[in-house]
Amino acid sequence: MNFLIFIPNTFSFIFGKKIDSHPKKNLLVILEWAQLLAVLGIILGMSLREIHASLSLTIILTCVFLASMVGLNTYTVQDALVPKLIPTKDLAKAEMYMSVAYNGTDYVFTAASGFLLSVISYIPLLFIDIVTFLGSILFFRRIEFKEIIEQTNERTDFLSGLRFIWHNKVVLAITLGGAIANFLFAGLNVYQLLIAREVGDSTFYGLLVSASAIGTLVGTTLGANLVLQRLSVGKAFWLATALFGTGIGLTALVPNRFGFLLLWFLSCLFLGVTHVTQKPILQTEIPDEHLGEVFSAFYTVTIPTLALGSLIFGFLANFLSWRLFVVLFAFSFILVSLLYFSNKTLRQYDIS
Repeated sequence: MNFLIFIPNTFSFIFGKKIDSHPKKNLLVILEWAQLLAVLGIILGMSLREIHASLSLTIILTCVFLASMVGLNTYTVQDALVPKLIPTKDLAKAEMYMSVAYNGTDYVFTAASGFLLSVISYIPLLFIDIVTFLGSILFFRRIEFKEIIEQTNERTDFLSGLRFIWHNKVVLAITLGGAIANFLFAGLNVYQLLIAREVGDSTFYGLLVSASAIGTLVGTTLGANLVLQRLSVGKAFWLATALFGTGIGLTALVPNRFGFLLLWFLSCLFLGVTHVTQKPILQTEIPDEHLGEVFSAFYTVTIPTLALGSLIFGFLANFLSWRLFVVLFAFSFILVSLLYFSNKTLRQYDIS
């Protein structure tokens, strides 16, 4: 199942040219309808489970694959549309709201789903999904923006986005850093369970996840707002990356649960800052007419490392203790921050 969720990301660069050549508002509506239909297909597959098991499984897996492919392109279209709606100087502020919307609803609905599954079956939850897609469609249709697609004589192909990343050193640094970070985050997801088992119990695991969620949300709002009043987005980006990794690494030295949770929470404040600062740099650095193809290529490189990291760290967890992992995590994030710092343009990047 995870393979079917992540594999479409590998080929997302194929859709970039289409995103750039069509009105983004219309694409968002179409993509939401496509996800809605995919969820209906999953419901149909589940309903056929008792009648024809193999057909049911085929329908479910096919619809999961399609939902994942469509869902990824929804994010790409949004990333390409926002710079057309928002002045450059306000992109960081817009990303604060977007991050709260993404992460906040993710955390809230994940928690709510866990509770609802203990009360009702999964099919009513999928119907709730359908209602949310209908809501998204209504909101997207209300966007008052008529996009003019600029015609260009520049010849591009499916690999143009990847070539742009390779030749633009700022975007290349962020892409490489993002790929490494996602690889490590996959490992962190694995090791959080091991940390909870050794440091506390199932309750501690819940507190650990909550500390991550709340810390990240506070970081994307209050934290990012305070930091960006004093620092440029480039400086805030590389510095927050280093401080987040360092904080996670220092948890290996904390002897008690309360101190561990506090340091974890404080570290995730800086993670929230990186969420707010990364996207505006990319949206400013990439020409408007190529936002779709470059963001598609960006996700092609950065998202599949999550799947790779899950496999590798799932195996390494049998041999590598959590303390060694968080030290490795910290060292790697410091190297990523040095990668950002080594690019003079990136470390001084300013969009105000």
